[in-house]
Order: sequence, then C-alpha cells, then structure tokens
Amino acid sequence: MPTGPTVVSDGREIPRQLGRMRILSAVVVLAFAALTVLQLILAGQSLQTAAQDTAQLVRVQNIKANMLRADALATNAFLIGGLEAPEQRERYDESLALVSRGIAEAAQAQPLDRDVLVELNEVVLRYSEGMAQARATNRQGLPVGAGYLRDSSSLLRDRGVVLVDALVEANTERAGQSLNAHVPILLALPAIAALVVLGLMNQWIARRFRRRINTGLAGAAAAVLVLGIAAFAVSAAQAGANAHLREHDYATAVTGSEARSDANAAKTNESLRLVARGSGQAYEEAWVAFSGDVTDALDRPELSDAPRADWEEYVTAHDEVVRLDSGGDWDAAVTRATQREDGSASMHFSSFDAGMERLITESAATTSSTLRGGSPAFIVTTIATVIGGLAAAALAWRGVTARLKEYA
Repeated sequence: MPTGPTVVSDGREIPRQLGRMRILSAVVVLAFAALTVLQLILAGQSLQTAAQDTAQLVRVQNIKANMLRADALATNAFLIGGLEAPEQRERYDESLALVSRGIAEAAQAQPLDRDVLVELNEVVLRYSEGMAQARATNRQGLPVGAGYLRDSSSLLRDRGVVLVDALVEANTERAGQSLNAHVPILLALPAIAALVVLGLMNQWIARRFRRRINTGLAGAAAAVLVLGIAAFAVSAAQAGANAHLREHDYATAVTGSEARSDANAAKTNESLRLVARGSGQAYEEAWVAFSGDVTDALDRPELSDAPRADWEEYVTAHDEVVRLDSGGDWDAAVTRATQREDGSASMHFSSFDAGMERLITESAATTSSTLRGGSPAFIVTTIATVIGGLAAAALAWRGVTARLKEYA
C-alpha cells in the first residue's frame, strides 16, 4: 500500500490503487473476522476440554480416596474379629463399588488413562480377594488372617496408590493447561491489526480527496472495534472466571480430595499399628506423616469450609489410642479405635470423611458448571463476529468504491 501521493499525468494510477485498496480493505476485515472467529471457537472448545479435564482429575482423586477409605474400613473392622458391624461392611462394599464405577467412568472419559486404569482395576480386584481371605480367616481366629490383611493393604497402598497418583499427575497437568488456555490479548491482535490498516487507508484517501474521513472505512473500523472489544471482553471474563476457579472451587476439589485420601491413609495406619500388636511403630510414623499432610491442607484458604473440628477431635481420639496401646492396654486401645459411639475416634473420622466428600462434590460441580456455562457467550460472540465481519467488509468496499466512482 502506498504511503504518499503518486502523481501520474494520465490520472490512471489512482483508480488502480483505489481498486487494489478496495480489495485489500475487504480482505483485511474478513481476515480479522476469520481469525477472531477461529480463536473464539478454539476458546469455546477449550472450555469444554477444561470441564472434561477437571472432571477427570476429580474422578481419579475420588478413586484414590475411595480406595483408601475401603482399606481404612477393612483394617478397622479386622480388629473386631468376627464381630464386624454390618453397616461397616456395607460402607466397605460401597467404597469398593465406587472405585470400580469410577475406574469404568474414567476409562470411558479419557482414553489416555485406560492402560493405567486397567492395571489399577486388576490391583483392586486382587486387593478385594485378599481382604476376603483375611476376613474369612480372621473370623476363624487364625493368625494367618493378619498376613493376608497386611499384604492386601500393602498392595493397595503401594502399587495401587502409585498408579492412581500417576493418573492424578497427568490429569492435573491437562487440567492446568486447559484452564490457562484463555489469553485475551490474542483475541485483540487481529482487531488492532485491522484498525491500523484501515486507518492508513483512510489517511491515504484523505490526502488525495481532501476529505478527512471516509464513511465506509470509518464504519468498517467502528464495527471491527466493537467486535474486537466484545471478543476480548468475553475471553477476559472467562480468563478471570478460570483464575477464580483455580484459587477457589477447583482448588477446593483438588486439595480436598488429596486431604481426604491422606486422612484415610492415616486411619488405615492406625488400625495396622494395632494389628501389629506392639510392633507397629512404622505404622505410627506413617500416621504422623499423613496426619501432618491433612492438617497442612486444612490450613489452606481453599479448605476454610472443611470440617476441621471433626479432624481435630479424631486426632485427639487417636492420641488416646496411642496412649493406651503404648501403656500396654491393647484391648482398651482396640476398643477405643473401633467403637462407633458418639465421640469415638471412628465416629469423628466418619464425620470428617463425609464432610470432605460433600465439600469436594459441591466444589467439583461448581467448577464444571462454571466452565460449561461460559460456552454460550463464546457462541453468541462468534455469530456476531461472522455477521458483523461481513457487514464491515461490505462497508469498507462501498467506502472505497465511492471514491473510485469519482474517476468513472
């Protein structure tokens, strides 16, 4: 595009340049519209991807939490021998059923996770079979039951947790990338480029026709400006919503799931300490580590609504279990660890676990609905950009054509 006047004696050069400028103005506006529409479509798709990725992350976190919850219930029930409470067995079966259902749903939702989930499912099946043997031999009073229990629990907490942690890591990365996919400035660049080109065109025409503003180009520029601002605003609003989710509901679901898993791991180690009958120091050390992780998580702002009081009451009750066991009163320690009355360690723990499960479920639902709820704005803006871009291209064409007709 020329930047200064070109004088030709026959007056034919300016019409040629106007003809080229007419085409260029329409192409520039249509290119702006096409690039903006493409980015809006990709941004809208990224919302759906983010919703799917965060849902998968919460799903695998729940698999881990329910795995460890089942193990906590099984090891605690083992201490009771043949007197396992029906409701405790029911919760164990329910937790394993949730694990199996979660694995199936996760495999269907994310093909990239299927190989790991297949192996995890095999681990869960072997764990379930081992625990059935442990329970059967324990009812008969056979010491071998403790061996089955330790082996099965170790399988789940070692290989099972390694597998699910790999899934958590992979899905955390995917979810993070999806949530960070909105870069509003990228949506502003096509509009800025189009406005610069249209402004230079208007300046070139103004110098030759002594008219400051070409109404067609001005109308096209106004349309581009409005559409560009709308696209930028939609993207910026969604980027802000995503940032809020990362710090609040999304963070609550992720951090809460990890805290719930750690809490159940702690509860399992409490029971294994007692199963070991005086040789459970390693399990107590594991309990201290997991308990510390839970307490640290509860200190984070995203878990301000977590049932912290129930956890603290459970920790206090656990300290009493340790005091009794260390003092040589193993039977009293087992009673304290397994009783289901109000104020007992198990009841406080169950209340904490249920409260965390509700908090995680609500936060995950809010995250998903917020991400999916942003799609209509992108769809509307995309349609408006298509229509407005075509109209702006027509205005630019007519504006330059009006000057061209003066040479006809």
